[in-house]
Amino acid sequence: MNLDRMPDQAAFEPLDEVVRKARTDYGASASSVLVIHNDRIVYEQYRGFHHHKEGAVPVTESSLFNIYSTRKTYICCAMAMTALDNGVPISTPVAEVLGNYPGEDLGQLTLRDLVTVSGPKYFHNKQWEREGIQGQVVRALSGKSIGAFLEERILEPLTCKETIWATAPTAGLVCDYATNPSYATVRLESHEGHERNMYTSTRDLAKWGYLHLKRGNVGGHQLIPAAFYRLSDELKTKTPDRRILGWYHRPEWFYATGAAGCHVVVFPEHQAVGVRMLNKYTSRYEDDQYLFDNALLKCLQQAGTAGVL
Repeated sequence: MNLDRMPDQAAFEPLDEVVRKARTDYGASASSVLVIHNDRIVYEQYRGFHHHKEGAVPVTESSLFNIYSTRKTYICCAMAMTALDNGVPISTPVAEVLGNYPGEDLGQLTLRDLVTVSGPKYFHNKQWEREGIQGQVVRALSGKSIGAFLEERILEPLTCKETIWATAPTAGLVCDYATNPSYATVRLESHEGHERNMYTSTRDLAKWGYLHLKRGNVGGHQLIPAAFYRLSDELKTKTPDRRILGWYHRPEWFYATGAAGCHVVVFPEHQAVGVRMLNKYTSRYEDDQYLFDNALLKCLQQAGTAGVL
């Protein structure tokens, strides 16, 4: 998927100022911002370095940021798709899917609980997280890991070549300060897809947001089934105050954010997507998220009024 570019620096300069200030205030070394509107990239900026020390690599369009909890939108998507592929209702108890689950009883936990962040966060004496259970569900229903399933069904067709689960250090990985505010680190784990080692470029995360803006259909290809979005709409109606399939929902937008400050927001009414990448975040999560999202909304409204977009 390749989008045309029609840059409009003046219209989105206020948004860039918000991102630059966040990088300074939070002590991040790296930031980027990208806006898609009406099927075109209208704004894109990269600033800073991969860490604060001398010799750090400058941030570019190829820099890969750890998106932390933003990855939950990918994990939930994979699990919901495998359930839909196999005709498994979202109300199904997880124990019915994972009949040989070792250790602690899963009780009445359902697939719905997993995609609405309900029920326990940890399971088994190994303290597997909810995302690990989702990974087991995906493997049970598809025979593939989350990473392999997403690469085959979505990432390759969407040409997201800069989305990885990092298993070894490379120069393209942006260090972050999420686990220790004093030291820059990279997170290296397995390629399974459920752990906190999902790295992506700014453009690839924007493509992910754009795919959901288009309800799974890009270039005439329905990469995520329409039934996934009917399920999302149903869950929003029945559980309006929960995170749905990894996304938080507001009247004018829906969004996801990770521990180091990587953020994607989708504005269906304005046919727009905004991405902000950082490598260090604030404890004032809700204030920060609203500030960025509202700033982007104002830019879109003002640009539209001026006839720029």
